[in-house]
Amino acid sequence: MAEKKKLSKNRIRGIVVACVSVAIAAALIITNFFIPVKYLASYMVVRNKGAKAGVMRVHFIDVGYGDCTVIELPDGKNMLIDGGNGSMTNEAKILKVLNKCDIDIIDYLVCTNVNAEHCGGLAEIIKYKKINKIYMPGLDFVYTTDEYKNFCIQASGINSVISQYGKFEAGEEYDYFFSFLSPSVITNEKGEYNDLLENPQSAEARNNASAVIWLEYAGTGFLFTSDVTGSVLKSICANYKTADGYFDFKGHKVTLENCKVLKVANHGSENSVYTPFYDLVKPETAVISTNNIESSNGLLTELVGSGCEKIYRTDEAGTVTIEVTAEGYAVV
Repeated sequence: MAEKKKLSKNRIRGIVVACVSVAIAAALIITNFFIPVKYLASYMVVRNKGAKAGVMRVHFIDVGYGDCTVIELPDGKNMLIDGGNGSMTNEAKILKVLNKCDIDIIDYLVCTNVNAEHCGGLAEIIKYKKINKIYMPGLDFVYTTDEYKNFCIQASGINSVISQYGKFEAGEEYDYFFSFLSPSVITNEKGEYNDLLENPQSAEARNNASAVIWLEYAGTGFLFTSDVTGSVLKSICANYKTADGYFDFKGHKVTLENCKVLKVANHGSENSVYTPFYDLVKPETAVISTNNIESSNGLLTELVGSGCEKIYRTDEAGTVTIEVTAEGYAVV
């Protein structure tokens, strides 16, 4: 009877390494089918099952010089405003917040601006989260930036609506709503969209075509001003006076004096200074999304002068979370 040959230690080691390698490769393939491996750490989090019913949470995510806000609405729906610049670091931060809040479905995704620091990360988010509805610029396939083009390609096939004055969404079970105060309706021949289509490479035209959004729940108003300049803020003030002191969206009234939290325009740039606007709104709390202390200096004087009590910069405070209940709001 032939004597069985013993495997050498090196041969055994080689077989073990090969088996482990195959197992790891298989695990990565399976994992990546459900979870993107490059964002694995963003999924390895303890989910908190989202905000409690009747509670709204607004997360201003620290994405450096850019914008991204995750909103947990009081009826369990979710909203995402912008997606940062698309860097892997920022994508990981956004996905981590979404996963911590147990958000797999984004009911309303808003792209406020064609600039890279606003829309650069949205295409990637769409890959990994289910999107029910998108609000986006009305540019009719005029892409203006590569980042906006990538977003539009990824958003193809999803229910999309043009962001323009008068569009709004309202909750049924809980009395919240959000509405668009700017840009003007796309049919306005002198409006912001028309200007951008005629001057697609103009930084000012891009900024002024940004979506300005009012969000209100339980008497607490949030105002998101994206990258608009002082000229748009001036126009909003003028229209507000003409409308007898409030904007009415089918019974949902926007009273700017009820603004409690202001998402500061254009990362605090002095281009967004229009003193009468800040005197009118008088926010109690302001959030500046920036990675540059100098970029926020332009509006600090305006905010302090308007009586703003708390000013948060994401380069100092990191991600800022505000919780709203029937009793009011608090930074948590």
